[in-house]
Amino acid sequence: MKICDTCGEFIAPESTVCPYCETPQRPSPGGRTTAGPPLRTVDIEAGLPTVDEALRRLEAQLERARADGVRLIRVIHGWGSATGGGGKIRAAARRNLVAWQELGKVRSVLFGDHYTHTTPEGRDLLRRHPTLRTTERSDRQNPGITFVEV
Repeated sequence: MKICDTCGEFIAPESTVCPYCETPQRPSPGGRTTAGPPLRTVDIEAGLPTVDEALRRLEAQLERARADGVRLIRVIHGWGSATGGGGKIRAAARRNLVAWQELGKVRSVLFGDHYTHTTPEGRDLLRRHPTLRTTERSDRQNPGITFVEV
């Protein structure tokens, strides 16, 4: 079994499309010996999961990223309701990520709404992960994402 790159569900190794969230999948890597990509994007809100299901996806994807040698994860959790009040998945994901940082399970957490090249935290993250420069404009001050250094 392999895990969907987007929703985190277990799928057949030969799958080219996830049956849960219908996103295209990369082929399963065979005996990989190099470090993984420097950045992975994980969408824990795909398919409108419950909060518990989204948190399980998040934890599974963090473990998978660690095993694959990924150093940074862009978590897409959405920002909530149309009124801008913030959603339950966003709040729960952020709460768990901060707790995991305090426990040493992740190195750092930066909420998307605090991410921009004009903040010290944003500049530091861009310095440590220059691949983010290609998406800095679209990710900047985005309340629907959180960056996690594994």
